[in-house]
Amino acid sequence: MTNGGPLRLEIFSHKFIHLRMLSRLKFTSFVTIILIAMSMPLSALAQEVTDESSELVDSVVQVTPIESAQTLLRAGRWEPAFDILKPLANDPEAASLLFDVGMASLNAAHNPELGQKDRNEILDISIAAFLAILAADPERVRVRLELARAFFMKGEDGLSKQHFDRVMAGDIPPAVVANVQRFLNAIRARKRWTVYFGFALAPDTNIGQVSKQREIQLFGLPFQRDNEPPTSGVGLRIFTGGEYHYPINPRTRLRMGLDLSQRDYERRLYDRSALSLHIGPQFLISQRTSMSLLATTTRRWEAGRITSNDYGISLEGRHQTGPRTLLNFDLSWAERYYREADPQNNGHILDLILGGRFYATSNLFFSGSLLWGRERPDSMNSRNKTRGIFLGVSRDFARGYTVGLNGSLRRTKWDSRRQTEDGSLRKDKTTDISINFLKRDLTIFGFSPRLTIGRTKRDSNTAPHDQDYTRTYGDLSFVQQF
Repeated sequence: MTNGGPLRLEIFSHKFIHLRMLSRLKFTSFVTIILIAMSMPLSALAQEVTDESSELVDSVVQVTPIESAQTLLRAGRWEPAFDILKPLANDPEAASLLFDVGMASLNAAHNPELGQKDRNEILDISIAAFLAILAADPERVRVRLELARAFFMKGEDGLSKQHFDRVMAGDIPPAVVANVQRFLNAIRARKRWTVYFGFALAPDTNIGQVSKQREIQLFGLPFQRDNEPPTSGVGLRIFTGGEYHYPINPRTRLRMGLDLSQRDYERRLYDRSALSLHIGPQFLISQRTSMSLLATTTRRWEAGRITSNDYGISLEGRHQTGPRTLLNFDLSWAERYYREADPQNNGHILDLILGGRFYATSNLFFSGSLLWGRERPDSMNSRNKTRGIFLGVSRDFARGYTVGLNGSLRRTKWDSRRQTEDGSLRKDKTTDISINFLKRDLTIFGFSPRLTIGRTKRDSNTAPHDQDYTRTYGDLSFVQQF
């Protein structure tokens, strides 16, 4: 410890250790401060990124279906845009975009490089868009006009004419009237095929249309009738047909067509079938008037066996008196032959029908007709004259509903005085009233369903009213035009 060496060395060693500890402490504090300083901007950055992500998510969530449809429409993707907009057709903004979808696809269908299959697929989008708008608001005449054009381009002339006729009933400028008339002239000039097919479920409370009166009086004595009592059931009705127009010259066509109907029930006794054929010339007298002279034949079956054959002629006329009114007449004569079991009813039948249709507006129309008929079979007891009137009205409503009401009254006067209460000629009065519902924007595999509910009642002066009957019927039909 000379000269204080060991002591100074120890003191120095303590100081050195203290300095090292202090240095480490300072270094640790410095690193901590640096890390805290660095972590502060990173946290702020993370918070900023999180805020921006939230805003981005919010902006995506806030995109409305209409905005999405607008984006798809600008990209030319009409079909997905239509899928978004169709359920919103009641919204004016969505309806406006649906019209844009219809017009864009309709204009695209004019591309001459498109094949017919591709063109029809594009037109289907256009037609669906216009139909969706009209289902929500049937008053839109411009939309109906473009729908008629789309059907015309697709070659569905029957549907096209139907909507062009309804457009003509609206308040449209003379230039549009002239343009529509050109379309109607073109439809008539190129008309070739008309085909339809449909089927229906038909419940009925009185299938055979027979009286519930079971007891009759003969020579003052009571007897029980041995015919079938009123029977209810559900039938399956199938109907189809078609017609071809072969052009002979610009004003003459040869019409050839057939119609087939079949009604089946659980009990074969009430099955009914009919097959009709016709052929003959049609004369295009003017742009608004035509006349046809047709040879006709019809065969009928009941319970699976042939009951009668008709052979005759028919004179038909059509005249468009104006943009809203169509008049027609049908005069037919036929010789009817029954099978061996009922030869006394062989004879001729004459019918005259005068009718018309009037469009009050583009979605409200009335129809009516007058009937005069005469049956003169060999049996005097079966001869009769019939007069009748038929009236109907149909109205399109919003949300795709159409409601129709139909009524008829027929009076038949028989040549026979048998079985009447007072010895006068037998007289029958038959009334029928029905209401039908259609959802215009609803199709099932291309078929449009229609529900009809009706009631028929016949009153006769026979004694003891054994020709009276009532029936309540329904008809859920599915029809497709080709």
